[in-house]
Amino acid sequence: MKPSERDILRVKFYSTSTEDAMVLPGVLALFAGAILTFAVHGRIGDVGTGTVGVIVMLAGAVILIAGLIRLGRSRTRRQGGQVSRVNGYRDRTYRTSKGKIAAMILAVVYIVSPIDFIPDFLLPVGIIDDASAFGWLLFAIGQELSRRRPKAL
Repeated sequence: MKPSERDILRVKFYSTSTEDAMVLPGVLALFAGAILTFAVHGRIGDVGTGTVGVIVMLAGAVILIAGLIRLGRSRTRRQGGQVSRVNGYRDRTYRTSKGKIAAMILAVVYIVSPIDFIPDFLLPVGIIDDASAFGWLLFAIGQELSRRRPKAL
């Protein structure tokens, strides 16, 4: 049985999910807050850019953690009470392991927390440990999002 045009379009549009919509803005806010905190000096109104950066980092961390927690939940597509099938096969969902989600959440907490293995005032080594945690987090998120993409028909 050949898949219909409607089934193909449904699979293509399914890849943009609420998990992706929460994870990516969280990463961007976390990164923007880090730049404001560590690289930009000045004031925004009566508030310093460091304070604004910390607030943006915390907001990004909350959004990112919420998106990471949602990555572990399974998704099934239902239509009219039945699980949809494409080309005679049941749709498969990929679930991120709880251990990897916990590691990603710990990486976010490590990046945001003031307690580090190497203190941040020991420049540049102090910032390298946060940057390496952020780099691993980006790699892990990219890996998980690419695994969740539907396979080409």
